[in-house]
Amino acid sequence: MTVIGGVLAILGGGAVLSSTVRRQDEWVSATTLLDLPEHEPTPVTLTMRRLDGFREVIDRRTIFLVKTGESDVAAFNATCTHLGCLVAWDADGQVFKCPCHGGVYDRTGAVKEGPPPAPLAKVVTRVDGNRVLVQA
Repeated sequence: MTVIGGVLAILGGGAVLSSTVRRQDEWVSATTLLDLPEHEPTPVTLTMRRLDGFREVIDRRTIFLVKTGESDVAAFNATCTHLGCLVAWDADGQVFKCPCHGGVYDRTGAVKEGPPPAPLAKVVTRVDGNRVLVQA
C-alpha cells in the first residue's frame, strides 16, 4: 500500500512540476508597440488555451500595459490583491481604482489607499520586433 502511494505521489508531483515548467516558457502576443500610447496604462484582455485533463479550456486574463520607452513595456495584472475584483485606470486621478472596496494603486501598481494587502502583480513582458509579448 505504501509503495502504491509513493508511486502516485511521484507521478502526481511530476505532472505538477512539468506543467509549471512548460508554462513559464509560454509567451502570448498582447498587442503591438504602435497600439500603446506613451506612459498611459492600456487594458488588454488575453485569451489563452490550456488543457485541463482531456478538455481544452479557454482562460481570459486582463492586464494593463504601459509603454515606458521606445521599446520598453511594463505590465500589471488587473486583479486587485484584496479580493480579486478588476481594477480600472482613472486617467483624471492617474491611479488604478478597485470598484469593490475602494482600493487605490498608483501608476507603478503600489498600494496608495484602502484594504489591498499587496501591490498589483507585475507581468513579465518582452518586445519582439513590434509585438509586445507577455509571459503566460
